[in-house]
Amino acid sequence: MSAVLSAALRAVFAITVAALLICNAADAQNTSSVSGPTVSAGDRSVEYRLGWIPGEEGVGDNFAHRVDFGAALNERTAFKVFANFEDRPGADPRFDNLNAEYLIELSPENAPVWQTGIRFDARLSNGPDPERIGFNWLNQWRLSDRLRARAQFIATRQFGETASRAVAFELRSSLIWQATEQYDISLLSFTNLGDSDDFGMDGQVQELGPTLSGDLPNGFGWTVGTLFGLTDEAPDQDFRFWVSKSF
Repeated sequence: MSAVLSAALRAVFAITVAALLICNAADAQNTSSVSGPTVSAGDRSVEYRLGWIPGEEGVGDNFAHRVDFGAALNERTAFKVFANFEDRPGADPRFDNLNAEYLIELSPENAPVWQTGIRFDARLSNGPDPERIGFNWLNQWRLSDRLRARAQFIATRQFGETASRAVAFELRSSLIWQATEQYDISLLSFTNLGDSDDFGMDGQVQELGPTLSGDLPNGFGWTVGTLFGLTDEAPDQDFRFWVSKSF
């Protein structure tokens, strides 16, 4: 194992242990990612994502589960469908919502620095939760041979009896460093920006945290990480584990 990878693993382990020591009870998981705008013809994958918020002070652990299937339709477009499941203290696991995404890569395939695309989202919710549609503007910059940056701007609108009439906004961003041929280290940021009735960051969920990703034989991959809540509205810590299979 290289010195760089050893240092990265120690850093992630230290962050995880520290987070476990200081975590407080929280009420929601984030199993989302910072998406990129690129499409590779022939890509197909399935993925399982787990979010975990440890309980304390008599409150049990909170879990969230997500199952994805995605595929490229051609060299410029791709789709994904995924389902979210809740697993909360004192309740049986519950199907929460079903989602569909349609991605269009806009930049040239050989764009040297900036790549961009748009994505359309739709969500069907279980129970009283409102349905939702979304528009995403996805961007990626190649800063060096090993360093990339991403920014994802999101606008969503709810539908249904309990829906908000306002358009909600969110910004996601990340820095991705290719530590070795097999391992990436990322720093992710999630920031809610309010909505068309009350735009701004005050009183909104904001999270920041690292991830470590790696490749395994036979098309498998994994990601581990945590998000730290930067505001009172966000969970203090949100641990994440993903495993994927490309085929």
